[in-house]
Amino acid sequence: MTQVLIDSINNISFHNGVLRIECVAAGPDGQPHPSGSLIIPGPVAAKVLEALIKGTQELDKKLREQVPTAGSA
Repeated sequence: MTQVLIDSINNISFHNGVLRIECVAAGPDGQPHPSGSLIIPGPVAAKVLEALIKGTQELDKKLREQVPTAGSA
């Protein structure tokens, strides 16, 4: 399995029924460098993006539950 580090997104395009997301990562010099592309077939793009959003929201909720709130002992 190939892993792609994503620090930011350079470009998003939709062409010939395919969603292409160009990913960027900071290199050893601190400068942004292309790190790979996410290629998602159009018919499943909405489901994939919804899954990423939902998963991120669930992860955020779990992380917030683990962090004690200010003033609690």
